[in-house]
Amino acid sequence: MARVFRAKNDADGTTVALKVMKRDFLDNEVYHRRFVHEARSAAEVHHEHLVPILEAGEVEGVRFLAVGYVPGRTLEQRITADGALPLADIVRLTAEIASALAALHEKGVMHRDIKTSNILLDEQGTALLTDFGLAKGRAYTALTKPGQVLGTLDYLAPELIRGEQATAASDIYAFGCVVYECVAGKPPFGHKTVFEVGVAHLEEEPADPGAGRRDWSPALSRPVLQALAKDPALRPPTATAFATMLQVAAR
Repeated sequence: MARVFRAKNDADGTTVALKVMKRDFLDNEVYHRRFVHEARSAAEVHHEHLVPILEAGEVEGVRFLAVGYVPGRTLEQRITADGALPLADIVRLTAEIASALAALHEKGVMHRDIKTSNILLDEQGTALLTDFGLAKGRAYTALTKPGQVLGTLDYLAPELIRGEQATAASDIYAFGCVVYECVAGKPPFGHKTVFEVGVAHLEEEPADPGAGRRDWSPALSRPVLQALAKDPALRPPTATAFATMLQVAAR
């Protein structure tokens, strides 16, 4: 939908990440509105672990978003390069992401696309959640038809695959998939075909993410697997509760 450039703000010389809508989408009203949604969701919530949107506008019919530039890499890139993360890093990153997600949920905003490529790691390794293009909150009109699925399949909650409404619980499921990937080096059903992944989210129980790890235990796996419960009511009630459960197990 958009191309991202590193750019300089002429007003103060700061470096920003500039998201510019691709020309293929210029006449697509839905994508225009998603750009507006991303700006509005950021305007509603400010948090140290959310990438800030600095400016939004339109030039000659092309919409743009200027967001905070985060030097570093994505969580996906780190896992691809290094494999499964050390226990201490997993606990810390889970707490950081949970605090950002909780801030969104407290404002009634559902992210709807939590995944490792939407989590940026700065040069100190601190996590920042980004990309609110699919976010949905109380202030938004619907951009999807009943039964339409949005999101990334490896992280998609069963109820979303069934075409149900996104909730905080579906974000927590995706968050659980992210933490699982940090532990195992791959998403819960990452070894399957696209069709099989969708069926697995609906019907299969994920394997123990820490199997074979010497620094892991069943007690640490329990909160991760609870976040992946098929029934939304059985998942941790909040992102913060999930992170706390993992911290307690680690101690």
